[in-house]
Amino acid sequence: MKNGCDVCMPAHQGYTFIFENDQSPSLLKPYFNEYGENQWQEINHQTIWMEEPIAFDLLDYLEIHYNPEEIFIFRAKKDAPLEDEANRQPLHALHAYKEADWIDDIIDREQIHSHYQPIVRPENGSYTIVGHELLSRGKAADGSTIAPFFLLEAARIRHRLFALDRACRMASVRNAAVIKDKLIFINFIPTAIYVPEHCLSTTIRLINEMNIPPENVVFEVVESDEVQDIDHLKGILNYYREHGFKYALDDVGTGANDLKKLSYLEPDIVKLAREYSDGVSRDPKKQKVAASLLQVAAHTGSQPLAEGVERKEDADYLANIGYELFQGYYFARPQEEPLASLPHTVNTTH
Repeated sequence: MKNGCDVCMPAHQGYTFIFENDQSPSLLKPYFNEYGENQWQEINHQTIWMEEPIAFDLLDYLEIHYNPEEIFIFRAKKDAPLEDEANRQPLHALHAYKEADWIDDIIDREQIHSHYQPIVRPENGSYTIVGHELLSRGKAADGSTIAPFFLLEAARIRHRLFALDRACRMASVRNAAVIKDKLIFINFIPTAIYVPEHCLSTTIRLINEMNIPPENVVFEVVESDEVQDIDHLKGILNYYREHGFKYALDDVGTGANDLKKLSYLEPDIVKLAREYSDGVSRDPKKQKVAASLLQVAAHTGSQPLAEGVERKEDADYLANIGYELFQGYYFARPQEEPLASLPHTVNTTH
């Protein structure tokens, strides 16, 4: 269920409970009387809506004293408690929502920080840093780092993908202030953006306030969920381009980002997926994919970038066939502070 462009949890967000067969929530009324009337409501003799904290507190009780196999739930707002009934789930699904609620604190308190991985270009027998990709990480209450995968999974469970995507974009823009006169790669999830002129307005406003040249900003498509509506994605990318920004297509060569899509979207930069960069100097099948991407990039006027490069021989091979930009552990791992230059051991000489 989408919450539109709500950044915070919608007001009076909670769950509708449906008690089937002979079960009834009427026995719970004395418990609900401890709460305000805006925190719960009886829909009918088998259906009740309650705010999330109440639902979490009641979960164990319901599983012990009721038949949990005959109780169903779905997320709902108080003013539309039956709107999403088609997506109802068994009661035990509430555990997943409860276990993932830590992501709300990460988003609402903006506990997002950036790591920087350099984008490099071969130049005069070595490599020059021409930009940085800002990679978002969560910061847990104990100070530890939360990897992007866990952030995305929790946000998806909590229906907060838009809010997480926005928080990461805004953090990346703020953290880009330390990068001077270089490209800034900022990730975004297209399936979390519904109306570009609304969803992206605060990001663009912050870029302007920080006096970051639009031509230095590269918005990079992250397809954690494959985009079904390619025209919608094209509209988002056109919106970026109309405001002077560049955009990149990530993981090209995989099923979600095939060469046909590349031809239609015409990105400024195309990234050869890591699975085709790693070991390409020794694998004819990977070489074929790398060469095909170069052909389409030339046709669309896109600049080819090989990501996930971990070996010198792969970097040399890709540079020799025409790749212009590179990214990967061979050059540098993501850093808490952006590198000004690469180690002298990274070079293009044999």
